Amino acid sequence: MHHTWLTPFSVLAMALTKCWDPEVILFRKNEPKNVIMIPNQPVTEDVVDFLKATWNRAALRMCVDGGAETLVRIMGCQIDNFLPDYITGDFDSVSKETLKSFQAKGTTIVHTPDQDETDFTKALRVLKQAVESKALQIDHVVVLCSSFDRVDHMMAHFNTLFTSMAFLHVPVCLYSGSSLTWLLGEGRHQIATPKHLVGEWCGLIPLGEPCREVTTTGLKWNLNHSEMRFGGMVSTSNTFDASGVVTVETDKPLLWTMGIAPAKV
Repeated sequence: MHHTWLTPFSVLAMALTKCWDPEVILFRKNEPKNVIMIPNQPVTEDVVDFLKATWNRAALRMCVDGGAETLVRIMGCQIDNFLPDYITGDFDSVSKETLKSFQAKGTTIVHTPDQDETDFTKALRVLKQAVESKALQIDHVVVLCSSFDRVDHMMAHFNTLFTSMAFLHVPVCLYSGSSLTWLLGEGRHQIATPKHLVGEWCGLIPLGEPCREVTTTGLKWNLNHSEMRFGGMVSTSNTFDASGVVTVETDKPLLWTMGIAPAKV
């Protein structure tokens, strides 16, 4: 009989595995434990149906600056049924009339004029305060994004994922309608990849600093104690095997991105 002996380290790693399920992140229906945030950028048509179906199921709803105007454009005459709890930002992209209209309907307006951080980062700081003051239990922050036609905006969003790890102990996930992206912290992760939801591609990007040791399972091209860094190995245009689950072990934070099939909400 073959025995597999678990070392104390392997037992600890199994106990500390962080589990991720894209279906729970995007479509959690039993308990409202997600935050939905519309940043100050256009959203793609792919996310409009998702937004309409999930907005009022969220524990908290936020617009960042011009994201309030985006919400008005999307919802039109139905806007009174899709009110945000908070609008934050330096307000250079939202009209005073829009702010006054939402405020009169109960939305909290928080001006964040500090130019040392992006409106997105500042919105997450406001979110932290709101979650603490309301004693909310939040599992994920889902940020609706476009597919990024400006690389500087894309990099600023990725930088916020790293920055927010220091003060917001809730995963922040970027959703474009066709992709879902978040940061995997140091340690072991298990990611569900249900066939009806995931697309055909995925990637692991060592964006913040080199990852000296990365090991994966569940991918077509797995990594085995591999070093990942810019100027060296990155894993893009990877895909999934038939197992339905991906595991990632990393010694440094690592950006995970995956294709998502058109939402059926």
